[in-house]
Amino acid sequence: MSPKPTADLIDRIVALRPTLRRHAAFLIGKRTHIGSPDDLLQDTIVTALQSLDHFADDNLSGWLMAILHGHVRNASRRMHVRTSVSLSRPAAAAEGDADMMDFPVAATQELRLEVDDVVGALEKLSAADREIIWLARVDELSHEQIAVRLGVPLGTLHSRLSRATARLRDAYEAGPEVGTAFAPIRPRRAA
Repeated sequence: MSPKPTADLIDRIVALRPTLRRHAAFLIGKRTHIGSPDDLLQDTIVTALQSLDHFADDNLSGWLMAILHGHVRNASRRMHVRTSVSLSRPAAAAEGDADMMDFPVAATQELRLEVDDVVGALEKLSAADREIIWLARVDELSHEQIAVRLGVPLGTLHSRLSRATARLRDAYEAGPEVGTAFAPIRPRRAA
């Protein structure tokens, strides 16, 4: 029989929070890149409350620790699995050259979707805006180096970079265009 989320059961879960947090901090240790003890504690409590129908015995502490261990293990796996996103340099794309750069990205679905949205927003910009953002953010050149490379005064560069960044932000916030990911469905002709 599965317990209902009674006030008593919720109080018992809340009472175990300090123990769970200390255990999360112990499990994480120096691997702070996988998450914070507070985040893992919150994930554990949310999972427990959503899965109360799976709690079958009186060992609430052991059940919560098992959930916590699962979250720590999954967070560690996600951070070790890496994938990459390929981007072409703006100048290379304009010349038809296939000069691609791969950027490593943690293999989480949310991050991958966010990177795809940023790349999509970047592709909506003009070639000049893409180039100036690329030089500043990807190649990490100083403003002085970019101004020399583009042959413009430093003040002009600051204005162009500011406007290009604002346009990128607007394109990103507008989101992906609806209907561009799939080809339209055409009805079949009768044979």
